[in-house]
Amino acid sequence: MSRVLFIDAYDSFSNNIISLIRDHLLVSVEVIKIDDLRFILNDDAFHQYLDHFDAVVAGPGPGHPSNLNDIGLIGKLWHLPDEHLLPVLGICLGFQSLALAFGADIERLKEPRHGMVTPITHCRRDIFEGTNDIIATQYHSLHIQLGKTPFLDEASAACWTPSEKCPALIPLAWDFSDARNGPVLSALRHEMKPYWGVQYHPESVCTDENGRNMIERWWQRALRWNNSRFPISSSPSTASFDSAPMTPVDAANPHPDRKVLSNRLSQATSSLKSLDNNSTMNVYWKAFDISSALETIDIVNAARMSSKYKPILLESGVRDGKPLNSETGRFSIIAVHDAESAHIRFSTKDRHLVNIKDDNIIASQESTMAGAIEYVEKFVADHRAQAGSENVPFWGGLVGFFSYEAGLETINVAPPFCDSARPDVWFVFVERSIVIDHITNTAYVQTIRSDDISWVDSMGKSILAPNSTTQAAASHSKTQCEIRSEPNQDVYCEQVCACQSRLRRGSSYELCLTDQTLLQQSTAPWDLYQKLRRANPAPFGAYLDFKDQKSAGLSIVGSSPERFVSWSRQGQCQFRPIKGTVRKGPEMTRAKAEEILNSDKEQAENLMIVDLIRHDLNGVPGIETVHVPKLMCVEEYETVFQLVSVIEGQVSAPGSPMAALTRSLPPGSMTGAPKKRSCELLKEIEGQRSRGIYSGVLGYMDVGGGGDFSVVIRTAFKWANEDVWRIGAGGAVTALSEPEAEWEEMLTKRERLLDVFKL
Repeated sequence: MSRVLFIDAYDSFSNNIISLIRDHLLVSVEVIKIDDLRFILNDDAFHQYLDHFDAVVAGPGPGHPSNLNDIGLIGKLWHLPDEHLLPVLGICLGFQSLALAFGADIERLKEPRHGMVTPITHCRRDIFEGTNDIIATQYHSLHIQLGKTPFLDEASAACWTPSEKCPALIPLAWDFSDARNGPVLSALRHEMKPYWGVQYHPESVCTDENGRNMIERWWQRALRWNNSRFPISSSPSTASFDSAPMTPVDAANPHPDRKVLSNRLSQATSSLKSLDNNSTMNVYWKAFDISSALETIDIVNAARMSSKYKPILLESGVRDGKPLNSETGRFSIIAVHDAESAHIRFSTKDRHLVNIKDDNIIASQESTMAGAIEYVEKFVADHRAQAGSENVPFWGGLVGFFSYEAGLETINVAPPFCDSARPDVWFVFVERSIVIDHITNTAYVQTIRSDDISWVDSMGKSILAPNSTTQAAASHSKTQCEIRSEPNQDVYCEQVCACQSRLRRGSSYELCLTDQTLLQQSTAPWDLYQKLRRANPAPFGAYLDFKDQKSAGLSIVGSSPERFVSWSRQGQCQFRPIKGTVRKGPEMTRAKAEEILNSDKEQAENLMIVDLIRHDLNGVPGIETVHVPKLMCVEEYETVFQLVSVIEGQVSAPGSPMAALTRSLPPGSMTGAPKKRSCELLKEIEGQRSRGIYSGVLGYMDVGGGGDFSVVIRTAFKWANEDVWRIGAGGAVTALSEPEAEWEEMLTKRERLLDVFKL
């Protein structure tokens, strides 16, 4: 099989390109980073390594092609000795680096084009032979200047011939659609050497088939060049590999250091054995028909009477007795935990992973985030269950959250400094639960504890008891709310401008800026949640009240509309990002909202996150075809219209669908793209402030093999040893953003939650 090397410049679309290469060319792809220590200071080793490949693809990435730190090994490709020469395709940053190496200038665009979809006009030869014009996605703020007049048009012969400044570079395609920026060079090739490049992103979901098929025509020319240079018997793909330092690279793994960290932690995690390790448990359950008039809150109140611990609620909002969104909001889960329930916690500050029962530390070990993930995955695997109802997604399992800072560690970004070692990972092992099907009006009472059928029976009776709706009613008295700290408009607008400055430099395509409001409120968390669910029902409502001696506990009340990721017991994964928000009002019709959300700015925001998530999902071991069944559709919620996309993929054994969660943190809709560089920039722009639970993910991992997590937005949280609630809000900043509009969007997202605290 032919071999292609992909050089990754730490971009958040790289896995999409790798998938495109594999699917279209049917080749083996190996991946190295631009700063691979084996080669960055050893040209001879790099040249010998390249001899084992048929071609190279130099990928996109943040930064400037003149910055050696941004391009690394890509810059070495254009100066290879003749005996090591091989075909190269540069994409975006790789394309710009190629042009710069042969005399072109790199200039900033007047208006960056991140997530913009434009027509591309090409010469209909070379890598575009037999192809019609292209519709393609752009992610760039820099462009190539060959030294020609800016008044080119496609009828001009000068468009398709080398310039005096860059005689070795032959233009192949242009974008003439941008009146403000003028003609933008979109593809070229070297006159003599086997070097090609394209500015657009062929892997993007919005690039059309003609744009994607360019990769096949490039490959045909690459093979033709190789065959003219090497006899078939000694082509690079069949050469001996004995001379190369062939350290294996997991091409699909966006976090290659994770395996190393995991190995270092093997001794540590082995000392943290899962509690009550059973090979397979049985689920004992009964289904009860309930009235559509019986609210989820009524059933929670019944469950509250059976334990001194407050149940966890993952609630799907309903309207007129039916789910707000049947795709995401069919089920509500009431997790009933008690003194026998295990708690797994990890803090990025004190680096300790602990397993606790009833405030007694069962096991404690120094760890890393990679070790914490490994432990959680093993815990779930060790507590697999069977014989539950196939009609419900949750039989029992781990319920809890990963904070935003926990996610940062998975992409090797150091979290902001925090003076308190609060948990960034906190899950409780739930053995008793009630799942409500809002479509069939059925309550499933279930337990995975042995000899616990009596609890199922008694809880079923409590649910059906006539007085169950009268227990633990929420207080409706108005309480005083004091805002201790909130975003400043001038500062926030300055931060928006700071984001745009980074975008124009090419450091990022999109930055998801956030801020927090701190307030005091004496109302009990459970009462606050009941007010919130009435004011703003959502598909991913959440109430969690965790207690422990060390941190004195944590309360979370939320009404998130956004699914992060779910996976079925059969391995079907789904992401559902939301990007684009319009506030409802007397004058805001759905038609008007759709017009706003179909603007270039809103569409670009959503598209960037869709492509980022496709990259994350394509990096999951065992993933099969990643597809987008719903792209940028408007959905209506209680207080807003939002732009939603759906990305899906199937994970096959031996891969684990849980990796779709752990390899995709933090959620791309809360970071921007490229993810790693964007998170580093946001940490600086937001003033080294921890986001905490906000911008993280919250949900469950089912003992039957499924899982579902939401993005923690429209949510307030409070540590019990603090006297303040924290509410985060923000929005995606692009080159097209207006600072005042971004400020208003942040207020819109904060408003309904803040109003609940003032009731």
